[in-house]
Amino acid sequence: MRRLIPSPAMVVALLALLLATGGVGYAAGQIRTQDIRDGAVTSLKIRDGAVAPADLDPSTRSSMRARAWGNVNLEAELVGSRTKGFASVTRPRTGVYCLTLSDGTLDPATTAPVVTVDWDASAAPNIAAYLSPSAHQCPEGADLGVRTYAWAAGRNSKLADTVAFTIVVP
Repeated sequence: MRRLIPSPAMVVALLALLLATGGVGYAAGQIRTQDIRDGAVTSLKIRDGAVAPADLDPSTRSSMRARAWGNVNLEAELVGSRTKGFASVTRPRTGVYCLTLSDGTLDPATTAPVVTVDWDASAAPNIAAYLSPSAHQCPEGADLGVRTYAWAAGRNSKLADTVAFTIVVP
C-alpha cells in the first residue's frame, strides 16, 4: 500500500490557509473601542438592524419617540386606551376640534403634529382631517386645532362630525 506524503508546497499552502483563517478571528478579538478613531464608523458601515434602541443613550431614545398622541372618536372624546399626552378635546362647532395637551412644557409650535383619518371609526366614505392652527372658536388655552371634512362627488367639502381621527405630536 502506498503512503501519501504531502509535498512541501502542500504543507506551505495548508499553513498559509490556517494562518489566514485564524488571523481574522484573532484580530477581531484584539480590536477594542479605543482602537477605533472617532468618526471612523459611519451609518453606511453599520448593517441595517445592527443598532437597537437599547444601544442608544436615553436622550437620543426619548427624542425619537412621539411625545403625545390621541385618538378622537365621533362623539368628540379622547379614546383613553389610544391616547397619551392629551388632557381634553372639545368640539365647539361642526367639524372643529380643539385639543389641549397635558404636558405644559410641550410647545406644539416647535413640532410638526400629524393628523390622519381613523377610517374604521369614521361614518362616511369621502372624508379628511387636517391640522388647523387657526381653527375658529377654540377656547383660550387650547393647544391644537383640527378640522374634519366630508364631501360628495362634484360638490365642495363641508365641515363634518362624521370623521374620527388620530393626532401625533413628535
